[in-house]
Amino acid sequence: ALQAEAADVALALEDARGLLAMSARGVDPVRRIQAVKDLFPKKSTPALDREHLAARLRALGSLLRDLSVLLVNGSPALLVNADLEGELKRLVSGFDGERAARNYAAVDRALAALDRNASAKIVADWLVLQL
Repeated sequence: ALQAEAADVALALEDARGLLAMSARGVDPVRRIQAVKDLFPKKSTPALDREHLAARLRALGSLLRDLSVLLVNGSPALLVNADLEGELKRLVSGFDGERAARNYAAVDRALAALDRNASAKIVADWLVLQL
């Protein structure tokens, strides 16, 4: 069970990394909306979609937190995802402190919407347009 959960966390983090990289590059909104499809399982139900998306949003939140640490020249020892330090440093140029904070707040609002039983697909579409 722990091994399966670790694999799920790793997949969520990989999807979140892709979303963050796309956001940093400023990919156009149409491509962002199309990329949302990759955030959901092939066989889905509304409950599974919410659970799947929530895992990716939590991973995205941790990456944005680490990005904020790097933006203020914080110690790499403070990074939650220390193994991704190099990749995060490459993404820093696409963000400033205000943008990282706005994105983190958007992730928080998206997670709250999922908790209130909002449609996962609508939440995901909204979020990628906020990033």
